[in-house]
Amino acid sequence: MPRRTQIKNKLTNSFLVCMAIFICSCEKDDICNEGTPGTPSLVIRFYDHQNPTQYKNLPEIKIQHINRDYPLYLGSSSDSIVLPMDLTKKSTRYAFILASTTDTVTVADTLQFNHANRVDEYTRRACGFKASYQLSDPPVIATNTGSWFIRAEILTDTIRNEEQAHLAIYH
Repeated sequence: MPRRTQIKNKLTNSFLVCMAIFICSCEKDDICNEGTPGTPSLVIRFYDHQNPTQYKNLPEIKIQHINRDYPLYLGSSSDSIVLPMDLTKKSTRYAFILASTTDTVTVADTLQFNHANRVDEYTRRACGFKASYQLSDPPVIATNTGSWFIRAEILTDTIRNEEQAHLAIYH
């Protein structure tokens, strides 16, 4: 066998061995699966203030984060919503803009959601960290009220997942 062919075969074999070592060195946590939960958002259930055990749908609503130009949620009648919190601060403010039956009247409340005690938990290398946090007391302050918001009540003070409601809002 000619010397040039031997050198080429050795280089090819060396390359294949290096690739095999590289591929085998990848760990399972180098990939973050699509279903891996991240930092949970706040789950809010809406209740009838006159009958506090009954869920009450909001009418057509637009929810907009204060200081952002685009609406976060444009939805039809629903008795619950999920809102992301800005965990770099101690509170997050949203404007809840209710549609009315006439085009000239809208009802808008600006609600400040108070949260604290953020704890970051390392999940794995590809997914990074996820945070859990707590609702502060009072959980909601109406900074600009248009009269639909009555009161709020903490259902679960520590937010670790989105499997249950964390906050009740009565309207």
